[in-house]
Amino acid sequence: MTSIINKSISAMINSNQRALIAAAATIFLTGCGLIKPRDAGYFRFHAEEARLVVTRCERGQKTGSDCQAAAQAVAELDAAAPRQAPAKGGRWVEHDRQQ
Repeated sequence: MTSIINKSISAMINSNQRALIAAAATIFLTGCGLIKPRDAGYFRFHAEEARLVVTRCERGQKTGSDCQAAAQAVAELDAAAPRQAPAKGGRWVEHDRQQ
């Protein structure tokens, strides 16, 4: 029984140490400029991720510069998206017609 508890404590300490090391490494690499913050260009290239970030920001699950960059990229992607005709059997609605 004692060995099981010791193994559990050892595993918790190891996972906590790993998390701390990962956080420290991320901070260090960001400070050195090796990890760059994601900008609108990044999110334009990763459209699905941009939409996910925007959704999380709208829900209040995420904040920061990613929210602004992702929102900008999504707006640019939506503006550049080609308009598609309605599905077969569908019909154009008056506001869908280009004049």
